[in-house]
Amino acid sequence: MPKKTDSSSSDRFRRGDGSSDRIAKGEGRPRRKSVFKGVSVVPGIAMGPVRLKFRQTQVLSDHNITFKEVEREYERLNEAVRLSKEQLLEARAKVQKEIGELEAMIFDAHLAILEDQGFLKKIRAQVQALLKPVEVVVAEIVEGYYRLLSMKEAENLRERAADIRDIGRRLLDNLSKLKNPGEEYPAGEEPAVPQDEIIFAREILPSDLVTIEHRHCQAVICETGSGRGHAGVMLRAMNVPTVMGLEGLTENLQDGDFVIVDGSSGTVYVNPKSDIVESFAKTKNEFEHYKTVLKAEVDLPAVTTDGFPIQLLANVSKQSDIDLAKLYNVDGVGLFRSEFHLMVGNSFPDEEEQYWIYRQAVEKMAGRPVTIRTMDLGSDKKLPYIKLPDDETHGLGRRSIRLVPELEEFQLIQLRAILRASVHGKVRLMWPFITSLEDIRLGKRLVRQARRDLDLARKKYDADMPVGMMVEVPAAALSLDKYVRDAAFFSVGTNDLTQYVCAADRNSADVAPWFKGHNPGMLALLKLIVDTMKTHNGDLTICGEMAGDPFYTMFLLGLGVTKLSMPAPQVPLVKKIIRSVNLSGATNLANRALQTTSTSQIRELFATTVQQILGRDLGGWTRTSAE
Repeated sequence: MPKKTDSSSSDRFRRGDGSSDRIAKGEGRPRRKSVFKGVSVVPGIAMGPVRLKFRQTQVLSDHNITFKEVEREYERLNEAVRLSKEQLLEARAKVQKEIGELEAMIFDAHLAILEDQGFLKKIRAQVQALLKPVEVVVAEIVEGYYRLLSMKEAENLRERAADIRDIGRRLLDNLSKLKNPGEEYPAGEEPAVPQDEIIFAREILPSDLVTIEHRHCQAVICETGSGRGHAGVMLRAMNVPTVMGLEGLTENLQDGDFVIVDGSSGTVYVNPKSDIVESFAKTKNEFEHYKTVLKAEVDLPAVTTDGFPIQLLANVSKQSDIDLAKLYNVDGVGLFRSEFHLMVGNSFPDEEEQYWIYRQAVEKMAGRPVTIRTMDLGSDKKLPYIKLPDDETHGLGRRSIRLVPELEEFQLIQLRAILRASVHGKVRLMWPFITSLEDIRLGKRLVRQARRDLDLARKKYDADMPVGMMVEVPAAALSLDKYVRDAAFFSVGTNDLTQYVCAADRNSADVAPWFKGHNPGMLALLKLIVDTMKTHNGDLTICGEMAGDPFYTMFLLGLGVTKLSMPAPQVPLVKKIIRSVNLSGATNLANRALQTTSTSQIRELFATTVQQILGRDLGGWTRTSAE
């Protein structure tokens, strides 16, 4: 009996069965919804016709084979694996050239699955035991793994399910090609996407993105996914507006529907009314024009109208981020999130590999400072190849420096690599999630151990490399004066600090009304931090979302902050505000905000001030913390 398998799409829209034609003619279920709320993956606004991107459902011949045919099935599997490896290597090379090396490493995970002898052995054993064609066995095993991983509580394991499904789909394509060599099975290739279309897929996989080049589509929207998997990583690098987690969209979308994608808020509008279209079109056109104006000012200094200079730094995770930061003429890297390149592979990168990653970043910045944060793991950031404690308390559990007992060996590898890179430019090392003096002193002890290791190996490093700490836990923020003798510099992570001050998980939509950076308690704590640094002449940077949010720029200036670190594309708008205000006016605004008791009143104060400075509303342009 023929057996259908579709590892990435709904049968409802599969090509070749006429269903999409019937839907396009208005037949079938009536539309129930026109507005869908999902997860913002890449901000931006896109408008245009949608293209349903579903792979053809394969019909597998589920029949019995003889013992004599088992060997033939083994040979077909071996050849399909060989072809799949070739295609993955080609895809890797393309992504490396067009996006970046770290994004290309995503395909190393796929290659590792194909080289997993346990996986291949299980397929062969099932073929022999069940006497079924190899493609039927592959489909069942892959879907079994997929369902198992999809039910895991750990999000990183759920995201890995997409990798398994991607490989299974590729193997089935190649097995079909080997069975019917006269037919075309291009293993994932699809026609070029017209310039003005928006891509919808129930699930987007990394191999899909090799065929969806960013210059060929406006945006990507998906019914499943959270943006934390490999596909989300690649889409952010491609800077394609993306929304995922749009539940129920499949049933309410037709090929060719006009769609508005608001990547900043994670909202998708299907065939909206004309007034909504006009509103978004106006916002989109104004923003594009304004971005052009801002980019023309990229080389202008970030100085207030009364002559006070502000350093604007970049937050980066990978080499492509650094290239982008250079385009915006930043003053350095204020936050290098080192855990990204540790998470994309299938094993912990050795010292030499990490050394070259950090060295390239330092050399690209050409003498400008690069602050590298040690691996901030735990909670929602886990290594797929290392078992870490499963902690239901997430942000309140064991993460970062609290994991040193389990990860000390890996931590020392990273520290040696960072120290070696320090001879190629200005490198600063920063420890995250510091809660006590014992934490920062443990971090400094590990740095001393790494230095001794390098001394024994006769490898060079900067013995004076500054070692600092993140301020993202209230316990540290409230007693910051106790840390000034142990830390060379401080960087405020406003994302975590806000969630701890407001007791609101920043990843939970249920408590979003309470997660506010402009909560009076949060603003008071920021003032305490800045005042403490002024008293002790400390080196302070703000590097969380508040730093790059123009909603907060004038308040932070008014407190006396002189260093802001943010994603590079946010630099022009923040710089525009800095160049439009004087410090005395910013100080007055900060004092007014600190005396205001209502969060909503503070929001109104900040929003009105920004609108007056820019001459326009920021709504729809950025995903502001003020939402």
